[in-house]
Amino acid sequence: MPDPAHGGLRGRPGLPVRADLPPQKRAGRNSGGLRRVTASGGTKFELQAAKVRRGENFSRPAKARIADAKRSIRIRLRLPEGILMKILNLDAMNLVSAFKEMGHEVVGAGYQKSCDIYIDRPYNALAVYDSVCSAGFVPDFAFWCDSGNMPYFHHVEELPCVSAFYSVDTWCNHWHLPFANAFDIVFAAQKGYAEAVAECGVQVLWMPLSASSAIIPRDEVPRDVPVSFVGNIGQKNNPDRELFLKKFKTMHPLVVNSAPYPELYARSRVVLNQSACSEVNLRCFEAMACGAALLTERGGMGMEDLFVEGETILPGYIRNDWRGAAAAAARALADPAMLARVARAGQALVLERHLDRHRAATVIAATASCLEENRAAKRLAELPRLKYLISTAYVMVGTDIDDPALGEHARFFLDLAAQYYAARAA
Repeated sequence: MPDPAHGGLRGRPGLPVRADLPPQKRAGRNSGGLRRVTASGGTKFELQAAKVRRGENFSRPAKARIADAKRSIRIRLRLPEGILMKILNLDAMNLVSAFKEMGHEVVGAGYQKSCDIYIDRPYNALAVYDSVCSAGFVPDFAFWCDSGNMPYFHHVEELPCVSAFYSVDTWCNHWHLPFANAFDIVFAAQKGYAEAVAECGVQVLWMPLSASSAIIPRDEVPRDVPVSFVGNIGQKNNPDRELFLKKFKTMHPLVVNSAPYPELYARSRVVLNQSACSEVNLRCFEAMACGAALLTERGGMGMEDLFVEGETILPGYIRNDWRGAAAAAARALADPAMLARVARAGQALVLERHLDRHRAATVIAATASCLEENRAAKRLAELPRLKYLISTAYVMVGTDIDDPALGEHARFFLDLAAQYYAARAA
């Protein structure tokens, strides 16, 4: 969940602030190399020391990148359907395991320690692309999976391969809307924001969140927890949660935890969901995957398109109505047959349609269509116009940072916005 303590930008905890790194070195392109390292744990990639040149926005002329993209696309169109792809995953690693289980090769780059390429500062996406290519890994497409943090990879719109963006926390990071112009296709986790992205003229697919296949219980355990909730409390992005849970507990027992959830969900008969803005969050799918009955607030964002109250989820409650939520939980627990039926149906639905492997398959199919349509070449032909639109995103990010400790980040993104805005005349 987003962490409001990470400055004014409403994102998750991200990169450490590098006070020892001069601002001008943030503005240029990192052009270091990459070497493949093979160890007992598998193949990893290591970034080499990068030389940084201030103000270098374009690593190569746009025409050269367009030609590369067209040539790459022609090669791929001659290959048979169902070909396994090479994927450059940027930011969150949510679907990497699913991609790999499907047989695709993936190199992940981001600030998570589990990434093949770990970054600890804003980094040029082209430098990452060029480096993995030089190491023998030529991506078929780049997939940016939103972690709820700042856009630490810049110049992603110049990537010569097909690019896709999975916008997850759009509700608290509105800069995603203009930033969507950097990609050939966008997936939006919330239905309402998919419609907003479409209004920006970007091709978008509504792709709800999903549960990881790894959390599905292997063995049945006694469900000795009547109602549980797992999540962060006290965040600025969700000020209603703490009071809601406190009031709920005055009317009905509730186990509240912020630790890993699969074991608790597997023991729970009902999982209570309270969201930041009535979105369909991860908790919905994770609770159902673990076999618990979901009790959630009624809202938009596609909830009614995914689930049916009384069939796959419990009858819901009005947002912040803790009395109604507690009463709904009590009614469900008083009807064990109905509760078990809803829990079984909900779990079956998630296992059939809403696991990470289902989302990975959607991404693969959509990006394959982008390859067939020469989408990357079309994007590269419009770089000046796209940069003008993307500059708005960087202005939004920079001005949204109000934590003095992140002042260097704010200056970096505002400088980047100025560079992008100037590129409109290129």
